[in-house]
Amino acid sequence: MLSNEMLTTNLTVFACISAFIFANDDGSVRTYFGSRKIFDGWKKRHKLTNCNIHFHGLRHTFSNMLFEMNENPKVIQQLLGHRDVKTTITVYNSVNSEYVREATDRLNTKIQEHEQEREVEEEVDDDDLSDEEIELQIRELEKLQERKRRRKEKDFEM
Repeated sequence: MLSNEMLTTNLTVFACISAFIFANDDGSVRTYFGSRKIFDGWKKRHKLTNCNIHFHGLRHTFSNMLFEMNENPKVIQQLLGHRDVKTTITVYNSVNSEYVREATDRLNTKIQEHEQEREVEEEVDDDDLSDEEIELQIRELEKLQERKRRRKEKDFEM
């Protein structure tokens, strides 16, 4: 059953007449099989019968979409009706593979920039360089530092 606060929200926002999210017309609880029949009918109408979509998966999708929108985990916890926010964060927060790829790309870029800076610094320390070569190395280092600064600004905006 939903808490009184959630029931009030459902009644206000969704004009529900029941404490259950999916209820029969008379407000009584819908059985698992009744809910399953409706969901299977929906999948059939939308030509999704061969897809690996499960009713409970919609709950996970809902929470993941909220996490991807940087919604407060406590808000998501309340929407899902969890007692402990740890459940919401650990069980209902899947990491999108695109985010993993972006994170590893940022790390690789940072490592490459650091290696390039070190190489330039080592070349600048070389006593055999002419003044022009030193100036060129300094300009290269400044370019790298500017790219690094812009990347930090871009990452901060995300």
